[in-house]
Amino acid sequence: MAHAILAPSPHNTQPWLVEFDDASDMTLYCDLDRRLPFTDPIDRQITLGLGGFLELYRIAASHLGQFAEITLFPEGAPSPRLDARPIAHVSFSPVANAAADPLFAYITARRTNRNVYDLERIPNDTLLLRATAQVAGFLGAAQWTVEPARVAALRDLVWRAFEREMQTEGAQRETYRWLRFGREAVAEHRDGLAIEGPMIGPLKALGFFGEDDLINPNSMTNETAARDWRAKAESATGFMWLATPDDRPETRLQAGMAYARLNLAATAFGIAMHPWSQALQEYEEMADLYAEAKRVLEAQDQVVQMLVRVGYAEPAAPSARREADAVLRA
Repeated sequence: MAHAILAPSPHNTQPWLVEFDDASDMTLYCDLDRRLPFTDPIDRQITLGLGGFLELYRIAASHLGQFAEITLFPEGAPSPRLDARPIAHVSFSPVANAAADPLFAYITARRTNRNVYDLERIPNDTLLLRATAQVAGFLGAAQWTVEPARVAALRDLVWRAFEREMQTEGAQRETYRWLRFGREAVAEHRDGLAIEGPMIGPLKALGFFGEDDLINPNSMTNETAARDWRAKAESATGFMWLATPDDRPETRLQAGMAYARLNLAATAFGIAMHPWSQALQEYEEMADLYAEAKRVLEAQDQVVQMLVRVGYAEPAAPSARREADAVLRA
């Protein structure tokens, strides 16, 4: 489980709860208090994160010579949102002379890299093809583009979606709940989105970075943030996305498992990856950009589960994680 908790999740919410049934079996639940009801009203993104947890758990088990049999939603799939029923049940059996999943070696090195990317280095199609091969066994497909005109269109789309979210009060208030200002707050919570710098903690203690300031799109804080994030959007040299034929809860879990593998494979090839999926969110204020994303990605008959920029960047620091004991179900 020490490896599974390193899975990516929206806003680093870490929505997993684990119950060990005996010496080996595990049941996974969603911590319903760690959802994002405004920007993720049907819990799609949270379910993707739970799928990532399951896949890292399975990969880590293979390293120990164990085969993980995963049963999704053993008490039925919830709809339209997740509920108290289990997400998955995992049972294990030893496999003699089994080879560990080679992606295990990259679990602790995997990062969500939000830095500015190097415009002079464009990911190689061959490497991206090899990365997508890691998700061939899952529903749907991973696709990519490094074609300049299409990349430019996606840069524009993801930036406008990011800007729309900054201008949507409900989304900003929800994000504010998960912001961790300064090292002390990061160490205390061990989750969420870290806002770090030499003076961040002291300035927060003096009353700066208040919620009203952060939800005002015209505040100096947000104008500065917007400039920084726009530079990041415009530095994208490629994009990848995961699309599925339907949006059932089981499909979302499998898409999350696929994304975890895709991110690990990219790590193995030295490719940075950063989810930029605001345009895929299902809340009302994003509806027109959601429709535009389906057109730009040529996914009218599919559900686009993940959209990420890819490229090369300076290494990113790891995000905080809660201790394994903190995710055990009482």
